[in-house]
Order: sequence, then structure tokens, then C-alpha cells
Amino acid sequence: MIDYKETLIPVSVIVPMCNASTTIVSALESLIAQKYPIKEIIVIDNVSTDSSVEIVQEFKENNGEFPIRLIKHKQNMGVGGSYNEGVKVIKTNYAVFMHSDSVLPSENELRKLMEPIAKNSGIVASAPIMLHPKEIWNKYNFWQKCLFARVVDKEVSSGNGKFDCYRKDTFLLIGGYDVVNYGHNIGIGSEDADLYIRLRDVGSIVVSKAKVIHLHNLSKDYSFWSWINNRKFMGRSYGRLLRIQGRKLFGSKALLLGIKPMLVLVSFLPIFFPLSLIVLFLYGIASMNIMYRTKDTITNPRIVLLPFIAIFFIYYEVFWMLEAFLSIEKK
Repeated sequence: MIDYKETLIPVSVIVPMCNASTTIVSALESLIAQKYPIKEIIVIDNVSTDSSVEIVQEFKENNGEFPIRLIKHKQNMGVGGSYNEGVKVIKTNYAVFMHSDSVLPSENELRKLMEPIAKNSGIVASAPIMLHPKEIWNKYNFWQKCLFARVVDKEVSSGNGKFDCYRKDTFLLIGGYDVVNYGHNIGIGSEDADLYIRLRDVGSIVVSKAKVIHLHNLSKDYSFWSWINNRKFMGRSYGRLLRIQGRKLFGSKALLLGIKPMLVLVSFLPIFFPLSLIVLFLYGIASMNIMYRTKDTITNPRIVLLPFIAIFFIYYEVFWMLEAFLSIEKK
């Protein structure tokens, strides 16, 4: 065990998973390597059908000095529901959320994440910088590369549950994640953005110096239909977020959510035709430009279809965004 020479506030780490056999070991290994006191690691399985549970059980047996607890669900509660459950049972005042497809690039990331929130009582949550290294992207198949083409080698301010820290009392005070209006079980995400907005109403949220790498699924079975389902999920997620928290969205987030609906709207105005289609075509290429700059993808025959697929997805996402926005908000 690590001999800590300074007083550091212990944390509890909650890791939801579902079919995470390709990434869960990397996630856990990066956690137990941290030079920071972790009181407990709670892995919550959401009805995995692969070998995830067996892998975690074996990892737990091989690393008995670390307090790893495995909770197995009989039904999928989703990421938000799992985090809500985990916070209620943790033994510390600080909950660190980490996705099962995330990995920490150094042994000091947890320390960096905790520094601001431990020093200032007005800070209720601390978020990291999320990385999408090209060496990870290179491991994906063609369609999964398309999915992450826009974020390769970019550093993005996070706050989406991949590696965040929350004060337990504040998280419970606002009711945690909204699992009624959001959740994978109803095909709608953005519960992380909704939580962020509600937390902002009661305290400060900071972006720390901590970094986390998003691995996603490292298997080779990601298909074109997986990509389509992802675009539907994201479209519905944006629509629901706009319906519930639209008045509180501001800055770049609101602007990004408005780009695609604006492109679609303009394309239906005869005065802008055919310029609007040219803009859509160029937007599709620009948003995935790395696909046209990488030898492995530019030589793939499917690259010819990519600009047209990108245009289709713009209309597809906006359709589902509108559907979720117009659906009746649950209380």
C-alpha cells in the first residue's frame, strides 16, 4: 500500500460498467496506481453479457489489498442510475465517478482532480481534461474512427462522468442524476450536462489539471448500425436537454447545439439552394477531415460514401432532436 506523507482526503470511486471486457482492466489498473488514498472502488455491473464480471472478480482476487466491491444488477440501471446508487452507499464525503472505458495517463491524476475541490468549500465538483489520443483512435475499425474523427488528439474540458469528483452532500441535495428524463434505458443521454447545470446553481464547478483518456470499446465489432444508433441517441439527448435546460444553456454549448438545426433549416429555403447543399457537403468533410488525411482510412473504399453519410446524419440527428424536444417532459 502507498505510504502517504501528507494529509489527503480519501475518496470513493464508482465505476459503472456494461460489457466492458476490453477496457475494465485498464481502468482499474490506472486507478490502483494512483498516488492518492482511495477508500473504496465500487464497480457496478449493469447486466453485462460478456466476461466483464469474471474479469473484475479475478482482478479483485489478484489485488486483494485494494478495497474493490462488485455490485451486480439484475436490470440495467444505466450510468446515471448506477452513480446515484453508488453515492448513497459510499463511505467517504467525496465521490469520484469513472467510466469503465476510461484510463488515467499518470499516477497523479486523482491528486490533480481533488486539489481544487478539497481546498475550496464553494467548489462542488471538479472535472478533468479529456484526451482522445491518435494511437487509441488507430486501433478502431473504420466506422468507429468515423465516430471519433472530430476529437482525435484534442483536449476537451470534460464533466461527463468519465472522471469527475463531487461532494457527496451536494450531489444528494440536488437529487443526483435525473434518471426519469434521461438514461440509456429510454435512449436519451445528456444527464451529465443536466447535472452540471443543476450543480452550477448551488456552487462552483472547476476544470482541474487532471487528465483522462477515453478508450471507448476496443473490440473490432463496431458497425455502421452502431454509428447510426449513436447518432440517434445523441440527437435525442440534445433535444431533451434543450427542452429541459434550454434557458440555462449559454456560450459554446448552445452554439454547437444550434449549428445542425440551422443548416437543415437553411437547406429548405429555396433562396439558398444549391449553396446550402454545398455547405452541408463541406461541413461533412470538415467535421471528419482526419479521415481524409490518414492513409488507412483514405484508401478504404467506404471513404467515397462518407460525405453523403455525413449529410444524412445531419438531417437524421435533427429529426431525433426535434422528436425529443417536442416529447412531453416527465416530472
